[in-house]
Amino acid sequence: MHIPSEKDFPQFRTAHGGSIKNDANDKYTAVYNRPVELLHTETTDSGLILTTATAAKRPELSYTHETALYLLKPCDTTVERLYIHIELWSETVFKVMLSREKHPKSPFARLPKDARMLIAEPQKVAFETFETPQEFVLKTAKIEIHIDKEELRISALDGDGKEYFAQRKNHFRTADVLDFSIGTSERDFSSCEALELLPDEWIYGLGERFDSLVRNGRAVDFRNKDAVGTTSRRTYLNIPFFISTKGYGLFLNSGAETTWNIATDDAASLQFSVSDEQMEYFVIGGHTPKEILKSYCMLTGFAPLPPLWSFGLWMSRNSYTSWDVVDDIADQIRKHDIPCDVLHLDTAWFQTDWDCDLKFSEERFPDPVGHMADLKKRGFHVSLWQYNFIPPNEGNTHYQEAVANGYLAKNANGEPYQLPEECSGSWTKDVIIDFSNPQAEKWYGDKISTLIQMGAGAIKTDFGEGIPEQAIYQNIDGKYFHNLYALVYNRTVFEAAKKASGENIVWARSGTAGSQRYPLHWGGDSQCSFEALACTLRGALSVGVSGIPFFSHDIGGFLGLPDDELYVRWAQLGMFSSHARCHGAGDTTHREPWCFSEEACEIFRDYCKLRYSLMPYIYAEAAKCTETGLPMMRALYLEYPNDRNVYPIDDEYMFGDGLLIAPVLTPLAKTRIRNVYLPKGVWFDFFTKEKIQSGGMWIEKKVDLKTMPIYVKAGTQLSFCKVGQSLMNGYGEIIRTEIWE
Repeated sequence: MHIPSEKDFPQFRTAHGGSIKNDANDKYTAVYNRPVELLHTETTDSGLILTTATAAKRPELSYTHETALYLLKPCDTTVERLYIHIELWSETVFKVMLSREKHPKSPFARLPKDARMLIAEPQKVAFETFETPQEFVLKTAKIEIHIDKEELRISALDGDGKEYFAQRKNHFRTADVLDFSIGTSERDFSSCEALELLPDEWIYGLGERFDSLVRNGRAVDFRNKDAVGTTSRRTYLNIPFFISTKGYGLFLNSGAETTWNIATDDAASLQFSVSDEQMEYFVIGGHTPKEILKSYCMLTGFAPLPPLWSFGLWMSRNSYTSWDVVDDIADQIRKHDIPCDVLHLDTAWFQTDWDCDLKFSEERFPDPVGHMADLKKRGFHVSLWQYNFIPPNEGNTHYQEAVANGYLAKNANGEPYQLPEECSGSWTKDVIIDFSNPQAEKWYGDKISTLIQMGAGAIKTDFGEGIPEQAIYQNIDGKYFHNLYALVYNRTVFEAAKKASGENIVWARSGTAGSQRYPLHWGGDSQCSFEALACTLRGALSVGVSGIPFFSHDIGGFLGLPDDELYVRWAQLGMFSSHARCHGAGDTTHREPWCFSEEACEIFRDYCKLRYSLMPYIYAEAAKCTETGLPMMRALYLEYPNDRNVYPIDDEYMFGDGLLIAPVLTPLAKTRIRNVYLPKGVWFDFFTKEKIQSGGMWIEKKVDLKTMPIYVKAGTQLSFCKVGQSLMNGYGEIIRTEIWE
């Protein structure tokens, strides 16, 4: 349900969910109830519950000469009471909830705790409350929360008395700003919030965003989707968490349809809403974005450390069609002296391509146990593709079992749900595994465990983002399950694989808040273009500031065939991502380095070996990420929050604590100069050892195809190991250690 705006007249869609017509036959009927009067205040063990009276307003179409716009006008349809909960979860984290009920129920109550976004419990926090004629105040050792009695405006101050969080109250008649309220219509609910956004305030996060690292002024498509490219607003991984340069983060704990409006309809407002009759969000204070990110992970979980071998090179194509092809790829990798740890089988390892029954084709992939054991002796783990849908083929025993036991999402008639006819396209007839059903989860998990016991090293959890909310799921309403489904899906496969191997890994495409507990994620189906390469980097940095520490992408791009230059540039970025995988669409659109020019293959080999030689640094930094919540690929803002020059930079990044990476994202035909920003401090050119004293400045670096600028921060210690064919037995002996100072 939306608040309307003139740009959407006569059928409008804005920042507050849904779409509602406004014409002579279907008038706008939504009413927004706002808390306006404090009736009662109750102190609890963890905060306050405010009982409020409300006033109702309805957006109505109006005109100023020829300009059509919506104005908020009083009406008689009023909800008698609304309840505001303010609850302390730590000395710097508090929860705000707006509800029609004093004790609202969680829509996730029937899911196990580790299948939810929020997994923490509130800490016991010492606090005091006091009252003045103007406000109530909750005070911990580190923050103060103020509630204005007249406006019911909530704000927060840090220990220095600086206001870092404040609700925005709409004192203007236009419907551009919809402040703290619950809207109702004949069809839906919508809980809304508006926060003050300062002129010099920058917002980061909200998941994997390919269009921009900074969210100010950018429209947000907050529904997990098959992005089909990385240059649009579509994304696989929406996370309802952001960080503000004002000194706070916000986590919206909702699985319902969510919308965000950050300086779009109103430049001074950060607005968000959920299609629900209650809203629950957490305000996370912190002096630095690192503190905020760690506190967010304390709410939603930290990532465990993936196995060492997973940090090696993954080689893949969609799809290797037989063991003969796989064996040839393995031979070529060793022949070309390219370190590699994983060979991935995509959609064709079944009897029929895409007909996912979790059984190896007896003709093309016979004796899978023996073959995977032989590959492991040669230093290769095998990764296997699958997805959460099942083709409804009578010959597919997987499908037969799921139907017989009720493991599928259903329609109103109790039959397996299929998309309606108007959703024509690929795979629309596939049925959906209902992972909210614990029996379905166990059934599927047992099959995954069996594959790992047979010798597979990892499972790729493809899709997960296309789940219809109209379907009926056993333990959660579909309206709350669309974005959350990927978390439950990844959890099922991750835990089943870990049960069999003891290792922390899944190769996941979609997700939401909390998905970092089930690493790792990759950026989906990017185009083969320099534009998509740049957008892939933005997605990596954005998802990193949103709490996902381990992230990869398809070297070379997925859709199309890269030329030598694009392949090399993507490989250079890929080798300095947390994980590195070559992958592309189609069995003939190769991504193996020897299929490109001799020069491209040589450069690929050099950067791959450089990655393996730096494995002591990479693995140590990865371990730090599991404790801090920081990403391996780190937006400069996370490291240098006091340097305003870095705020918009999304084409370079810190790789761990000590390495600054500046990928080349433009063809040499356009420029041979890479402009690099070096924050204040001493830096060293990794390749030339040139020492640069920076006061916070831009430099021009000449580049050729072999060059990707890398700078080492002064004080960094890099240990280099002997490079082997794989990491099967750990990384090689340390051959030298360099302290850059």
